[in-house]
Formats: sequence, C-alpha cells, structure tokens
Amino acid sequence: MARFRVLFAIWLSGPVEAKKVAELSGMSRAAVSALVNTLERDGLVSKERAPYDGRAVQLRLTDAGREAITSAFRAHNEREQEWAGSLSEDELHTLIDPLGKLTAHSTHFDARHRA
Repeated sequence: MARFRVLFAIWLSGPVEAKKVAELSGMSRAAVSALVNTLERDGLVSKERAPYDGRAVQLRLTDAGREAITSAFRAHNEREQEWAGSLSEDELHTLIDPLGKLTAHSTHFDARHRA
C-alpha cells in the first residue's frame, strides 16, 4: 500500500520533490526517502536534480513505474466498482451524500496527514 501511495502521488504530480510526495501521501519524509530508494532500485522511479535548484531532487516515474501504477489503479478501480455494484441507487446516494459532506468539511483541517 505504501508503494502505491508514493507511485500514485508521483503519477498525479509529475516530476515532484520527495517532500511534496510525503505531504501528499501523508507519510514521513524518512519513510518516503526509504521507499523511493527501493522503488528506484526496482526501476519504477528515477531521481534527478531539479532544474530550478541544484540541491533539490525531483522524482519521476519510469516507463515501468507508469505501467505499474496504471495497472494497479485500474485493478483498484475495478474492485471498487464491483464492491459498490451491489448497492442500489438509493443506497449509493445514502453512502455518497455523507462522504461528500465529510470531504467538504475536511478542508477545515489537513486531512492528508495521518496521526
């Protein structure tokens, strides 16, 4: 799951610094750094110097990384559709309405960070 969160954050952001990946994924910078080293070793992520600051390092998905996250996201989405497919239209609204309310309320605090 942690690999998915890091790959997903990079996939959505494009080339991005590790500190931003930590912020987006709700993980610590140390955890992201350790995980990125593994993802780089596995050929899913590459590191390069940021053009705007020679000290900063940007992360980017490799072709294999893009394929891995695309495939994982597709499978995840299919499972969600199958799971929600058992609900009637009324039940879906009963579920979606309060979730929308919770999401709207989450702007009042930083919901991306885990406690």
